[in-house]
Amino acid sequence: MAAELFGLGRTLVAVGGTPVQVAVPADLVSRINPPSVHAIVVEALFGNTGKIFVGVAGLNRSTLVNCLVVLPIPTANLIPTFSISVAAGANPLYLPSLWIDADINNEGVLISCVLC
Repeated sequence: MAAELFGLGRTLVAVGGTPVQVAVPADLVSRINPPSVHAIVVEALFGNTGKIFVGVAGLNRSTLVNCLVVLPIPTANLIPTFSISVAAGANPLYLPSLWIDADINNEGVLISCVLC
């Protein structure tokens, strides 16, 4: 089977300091089920004015507990990204294990993934 690329769209944090779990959009559930993938790319939205925190359950932006990466504020020359992939095994990364938080309300990320 050839690898497929998927764009999950935007994940927004309604209230900064309240992490949100990454979810697979309803129109992709039938294609990504279970929601496990080979690779994930998380990109800060261009219009963000604060930092983005990417982590796992229990993510705390103040103490950085369960935080994998902090994406800085985008600039005219750089839109920060975080990527993760696993070479061994097919689709070992479980999308819902990823959580997003933000400094500023209603800011977030664009998420893309590879399904093998």
